[in-house]
Amino acid sequence: MPARNEEACIGPVLEETSRLYPGYDIVVIDDASEDATGEIARGAGARVLRAPIPLGYGGAVHAGFKYAYGRDYDVVVLLDADGQHDPRYIADLVEATREFDFVIGSRFRGEVHYDIPPVRYAGMKVFSAITSIITGQHITDTSSGFQALRRGVFSLFATTNYPVDHPDADTIIWISRHGFKVGEVPVEMHQRVAGRSMISGLNSSLRYAVKMPLAILVTLLRIPGPHREEDAE
Repeated sequence: MPARNEEACIGPVLEETSRLYPGYDIVVIDDASEDATGEIARGAGARVLRAPIPLGYGGAVHAGFKYAYGRDYDVVVLLDADGQHDPRYIADLVEATREFDFVIGSRFRGEVHYDIPPVRYAGMKVFSAITSIITGQHITDTSSGFQALRRGVFSLFATTNYPVDHPDADTIIWISRHGFKVGEVPVEMHQRVAGRSMISGLNSSLRYAVKMPLAILVTLLRIPGPHREEDAE
């Protein structure tokens, strides 16, 4: 769970996750928060890894993958700290890893309980369609950060580059080019409890619309390298 300055949100998310999945290890990547995010997470029983400087969302997720890579985890689930992702669906994502290597919790196969800015919504639909064409797999929500990854996938990310801002269509295309199977399960997403999303406002939506085609192009130009066989088992 990557988190930066989420003291108003993270407590209930961790409490619900712990209640539903008492046997799961919960790891919070505290991205140099300037509030009590880390203290609240520790108080809720989570393992907290604190970054000394802000890494950004992608950097925090990358740090989590490296942590998981160095341990015997078979599956990693990404869950936002802001309350948008409903922990009830973690079980569905994990179950789907029996069939898929990378599972996306799709709001467009489930329900969305908040308004998505029109420019952002259009971009999400366009890039999901592009990703579906490139990968040959039907993807509806490339922007969802609610994901489950089998060891082969998070090991690939842990040992290679990973976007420092918000991973999206480019990462899905990248793992597909390595032969991993991508799937989706329907989930409900909610309005964040408090604070501000890292992707909000017209400027952020326009930046996303400009950045993502370039990221996809660079990904298509990259040559997939080999990944360790033991990590893909």
